[in-house]
Amino acid sequence: MNTTEQYVLPGERAFSQNSATKIIQRLFSFPVLLGALLVAAVFFGTLSQGAKTDTLFSEGDTWWHIRSGEEILATHRMPRTDSYSWTAAGTPWIAYEWLGEVAIAEAYRAGRLRGLRLLQLTLAGTMLVLLYVYATMRCENPKAALAVCAVILPVAAGFWSLRPQLFGYIFFVIVLMILERFRQGKSRALWMLPFVFLLWVNTHGTFVFGLLAITLAWASGLWRYRLNGIASFVWTQTQRIELGIATLVSGLALLVTPYRSQLAAYPLDIAFLQPANVANIQEWMPITSERFLTLTVLVLLLGFLVSKILMRFNCRFDDLVFVCIAAIAAFLHLRFVPVFLLVTVPLLALPLAWWFSPYRPARDRVPLNAAFIAVIGVGIIYCFPSSEDLDKACAAHYPVAALQHFDAGQTSGHIFNEYGWGGYLAWSHVPRAGVFIDGRADIYERAGILDDYLSVARLEPGSLRLLGKYDITTCLIRSDAPLATVLSALPEWRLLYADPISSVYIRRRIAPAAASAATQLP
Repeated sequence: MNTTEQYVLPGERAFSQNSATKIIQRLFSFPVLLGALLVAAVFFGTLSQGAKTDTLFSEGDTWWHIRSGEEILATHRMPRTDSYSWTAAGTPWIAYEWLGEVAIAEAYRAGRLRGLRLLQLTLAGTMLVLLYVYATMRCENPKAALAVCAVILPVAAGFWSLRPQLFGYIFFVIVLMILERFRQGKSRALWMLPFVFLLWVNTHGTFVFGLLAITLAWASGLWRYRLNGIASFVWTQTQRIELGIATLVSGLALLVTPYRSQLAAYPLDIAFLQPANVANIQEWMPITSERFLTLTVLVLLLGFLVSKILMRFNCRFDDLVFVCIAAIAAFLHLRFVPVFLLVTVPLLALPLAWWFSPYRPARDRVPLNAAFIAVIGVGIIYCFPSSEDLDKACAAHYPVAALQHFDAGQTSGHIFNEYGWGGYLAWSHVPRAGVFIDGRADIYERAGILDDYLSVARLEPGSLRLLGKYDITTCLIRSDAPLATVLSALPEWRLLYADPISSVYIRRRIAPAAASAATQLP
């Protein structure tokens, strides 16, 4: 007889089987199925956009983020000055989103373009699923939560470019969920906040909205208020102390960065020290520059306010304030539209929950749910784009073919390039001397390059003289750009290469008489 044999009592075996059954029921429950449907919508929605509007390649900043992350991984040092351009070389610069850049670089190292696609879909899917979970926490109805998340899908998809800000949106929803659990009496969740902010400040500047959420939550609990369904409830003394300590420690966590306090102060740098960046870069434009987004934000905002008036559902005072602040931020700057969505969507689920029957776990059909989830998983794996498809999508956005002329040595000297292509050129190390400009508008504004670039790109009076000032010998620009039309008419410039996306012009020596005639143009 084996003396080491262990005997399990019948009750213990039954308890173990019961626990396993509960885990399976939770993993394949109806709310989980709804979350899987959202993930499928993210995946197939991205595929259906087509090569020319692929969100993975629509944002040129992705590439310089990859290069920054690759250099940090290779050197184990944080950058302090610019080394990507020839115009701003040596200008002080910090990788203020370094942790997100390292993650993106690791994804490219692991799977190249397919690795980038997988990371993009993972981040976008995680953000949407967390928003769905948070909305369910608020309205206690997963069907209503799914409905509002599905409504904002077309708008949210436009902000799924692979940049560190996707990490920031995820952290923001996590902070909102932690605060909600704290309100429900689960105080242990609150102590996750410092760790979230430690990661957040090293990833993206949207951490300021997390601090705003905590501040509003703390301030709204200082007094009792109720009017027409808008209420605030007083924190207990213990809750005030716990929330205050968590906020203080989270603030201290913002200083734990390779650049000390510089990352925490960077949002202020953008707000007050980069006027040309804020005034000219697309994502900083007012929302009125995009009609579809303007109408969407107005409809969501009015929908929230009208439903609040007509249906009189309960709403916290800090929720109302946060919606107003997020709406103002979105109207001022396009890049804050996702923040408005993340704040407003869970509140829209509150009145919508009245129209849906509540979820009843007893009616769950676990095998059927599991089958649907399996089909979704297999479909995503089967339809995942190949490397060839992603290469074609990349070539539809960037001058991939034109760069072959650079590699062949048919160009030389200083280059003038499109702003949106600078990150791709810097990442590919073409040209070897560096780029004229890329998506890091902050350093180019400090170096005085951004204004000169905008002058040339817009063909302002005297702008062509700037090409001589910078001794530009090669221009890599869009084929439909106004500058391309002008260069085609100038005898001192020769078209070296052109395709529907990009054109390469090189300067050639001409007679003095022809040169003086050329200077008469703008």
